[in-house]
Amino acid sequence: KADYMWSKQAVCAYVATQAMPLLKQGIRINAICPGPTDTPLAQTNKETWLGFGADYRAELGIEAATSLEQAYPLLFLCSDAASAINGITIVTDSGYFSAGLTEVFPAATPIVRFLSGR
Repeated sequence: KADYMWSKQAVCAYVATQAMPLLKQGIRINAICPGPTDTPLAQTNKETWLGFGADYRAELGIEAATSLEQAYPLLFLCSDAASAINGITIVTDSGYFSAGLTEVFPAATPIVRFLSGR
């Protein structure tokens, strides 16, 4: 899991550091940090990929995201409606990260602390 978490941190850092240089060239850069998403690849290793945050989703009565649900924020970020947004990463995990950060869902807090360097 450490490699996967590190790669998410690397993407966030890359997006943030490249925002200004790319905007000078007329290019906006943003990203999403998705939570578990039910895809054919995720189904091949369901316990690992879809098991993450299952307790959180069960408490809320929701399923893992679909590919389409992850695509909607990307469509927004690429649209004119987001023309003033640059250099950010949107966390698209149904609120898991926020719930752990604020300790509203204590089971998520340790992983969120690790990810946020706290």
